[in-house]
Amino acid sequence: SFSGNDANLAIVARASYSYDDRYFVTASWRRDYAGRLAKGNNYGDFPAVTAAWKLTSEKFMPKSDNLNLLKLRASFGRIGNLGSINMNYKSALLSSKNWSDSAQYGVENGNLFNGMYYYNNAVNPKLTWETSEQLDLGVDAEFFKERLSLAVDFYNKRTFNLIQQSSMNWPGTIGLDPMLVNMGEVMNRGVEVVLGWNDRVSKDFSYNLGLNFAYNKNWVSNIGVRDSEGNAGVWTNDKTYKNVPYIYQTAEGQPIGSFYVIKNLGIFQSDAEAAAYVKDGKPIQPNAKAGDLKFEDYNNDGTIDDKDRQYIGSAAPKINYAFNGGFAWKDLSFSFMFQGVAGAKAAYMGKYSILNDTEGSFNRAKDILNAWSPSNQGSNIPRLSKSDPNNNFTTASDWYIEDASYLRLKNVTLTYDLTNVLRKAAHFDARASRLAIYFSGDNLVTFTKYSGMDPECGGYDALKYPVSRVLSFGVKLTY
Repeated sequence: SFSGNDANLAIVARASYSYDDRYFVTASWRRDYAGRLAKGNNYGDFPAVTAAWKLTSEKFMPKSDNLNLLKLRASFGRIGNLGSINMNYKSALLSSKNWSDSAQYGVENGNLFNGMYYYNNAVNPKLTWETSEQLDLGVDAEFFKERLSLAVDFYNKRTFNLIQQSSMNWPGTIGLDPMLVNMGEVMNRGVEVVLGWNDRVSKDFSYNLGLNFAYNKNWVSNIGVRDSEGNAGVWTNDKTYKNVPYIYQTAEGQPIGSFYVIKNLGIFQSDAEAAAYVKDGKPIQPNAKAGDLKFEDYNNDGTIDDKDRQYIGSAAPKINYAFNGGFAWKDLSFSFMFQGVAGAKAAYMGKYSILNDTEGSFNRAKDILNAWSPSNQGSNIPRLSKSDPNNNFTTASDWYIEDASYLRLKNVTLTYDLTNVLRKAAHFDARASRLAIYFSGDNLVTFTKYSGMDPECGGYDALKYPVSRVLSFGVKLTY
């Protein structure tokens, strides 16, 4: 047995086998107990197995300087997660609250009452481990006297028994917040490629190049909730920014945290164009004028409202990639790394504050000078208005959603090794001391279409502070 707010116990078994540098198998089994869960559901079993076949060690494979290694790999395993559960979850904790009360008559006006304690969170005794299982198939290869290396992996990851608040059929009259439940299933499927080249041209000069590429597709395969007719529910998100309502929602078949917004079809270029946007003779946007956003009547009912929202992707990039390289010449070395993503989107909510004229408490971006006007009809920024009668800025539309793909020069480092100079002194030579000077630059330049300060904002940009550009010079001394 074990006790404590968050005592954990793990039992692990592992076995491995290899034969003749050709066949490799490793298997493991792990049982984890978590003190924060109720007894009976506080353990999870997490097996794993991996196998590899090194074909270049087989007799039927001819020896060659062009192909130095060819290995096939396969693995399957499960892991558990309890990161979203508070310590000692199994014990219901009391919450406290103070409040003031004012009587209509007498001396009780403004009296402060203290010490109200109550149950706030419902405890689910059946809550158990969130579990991820992954199948991986891979190939490792080396070519041309091991100068070129290649690793390719295909993976299929399934995460089930997700831990989240109950989102359906929870009564609002019992005074308790929705309890945590195991609900839903999420899939991730993709390919990862790692390519490298290392070569020594001479005694004094060598260089290396590397490329990493990863493609991932994410979607919710089982939302976990159904109505009485069997229709799948949704996972809602009430995150808002000022007067802009929520923009996130997750549905079955869609990525987690999808942008769920109304599409805009550009800007009305004239009052006549706005008046001509009708359904059965009635204006779809009755308050629209020249310079206002035109919103798509997706359900074709003649009104712009939440029923016109559409899923338009998520903040998660579809592709991650990096390119790095460097060289060493005598005591001088240089390295660099580019890093980027493609297929990512971000909600630039800060535009509500810096491109909008309805609020007076913010500095504006200089781009507001490019807002639509009769003499500037090529702008994608709606006209300036103190009242915003068309709700250009308060509509949860894709006007806020931008392409957040980017390529960034992440790091450059130049180093000069002065060890040979230092060790000319007998004292430092006897101690095998080392000395080097270096210059390094981080986040030097970013190529992107994103109009905010930094596309690497996590998909939600409420004027988030960007990553810093860092230039550093240093001395490394090992004495």
